[in-house]
Amino acid sequence: MNLSRPDRLHRLDALAAAYALGTLPARARLRLARVAQTDIVVAATIREWEQRLSPLSEAGPPIVPPPQLWRLIALRLGLAPERPHTRVPWWKLLAFWRVLALVAFIAVLALAVVLLSPRRDVTGPPIVVVMSGADARPALIATLTRGGRIMTVKVVDAAPVPADKSLELWMLPEDAPPRSLGVIPAVGVGRIGLPVPPEFAFARVPTLVVSLEQAGGSPTGAPQGPVLYSGKVERFY
Repeated sequence: MNLSRPDRLHRLDALAAAYALGTLPARARLRLARVAQTDIVVAATIREWEQRLSPLSEAGPPIVPPPQLWRLIALRLGLAPERPHTRVPWWKLLAFWRVLALVAFIAVLALAVVLLSPRRDVTGPPIVVVMSGADARPALIATLTRGGRIMTVKVVDAAPVPADKSLELWMLPEDAPPRSLGVIPAVGVGRIGLPVPPEFAFARVPTLVVSLEQAGGSPTGAPQGPVLYSGKVERFY
């Protein structure tokens, strides 16, 4: 699939967003990374999303390693000479750390094999919905694995929500009134459970929207407040 075509840029943007967020399944992520090696448009879109989301990773508090860990690293690198005539505890022996590093490498390799091994179609590429406002800037990203029942909604760049209001996520079916998926958080990540698998829940549903409702959501089962964000449902399977 040529994702650089003008009519597929919206799909490329959704895939790149999920790639940068880390919500893209392993097989789809590997395929997209391979395409980015030869397609400069795909590579630039991924890089743009990584730069856009990088402040989120920098917002976390820094973790300072304990002094003992630094001493062990220096000892292993030969930067901290051992005291003469001092018996070295077993946990400081270089051989011990070599064995531990080998065990860790084997564990990581086994995990990579599991994650990258072919899976059944029920865990294939996801549904991705990038919802934006009037300024066309992505505000929320919803992702759902094929065959899964939990939709993840991540707030990327949404406007602040008053304390007495809530954001509510809605399906817009082609031939039926809006159906509520539930209230979502104004910041961070929210998760919404589906009563049926995605292929049934999203049948003939081309669009999701988010409206501003009273605290706890609309009491009538239909949107009462203004629609703030909307996005097209992209199925990558």
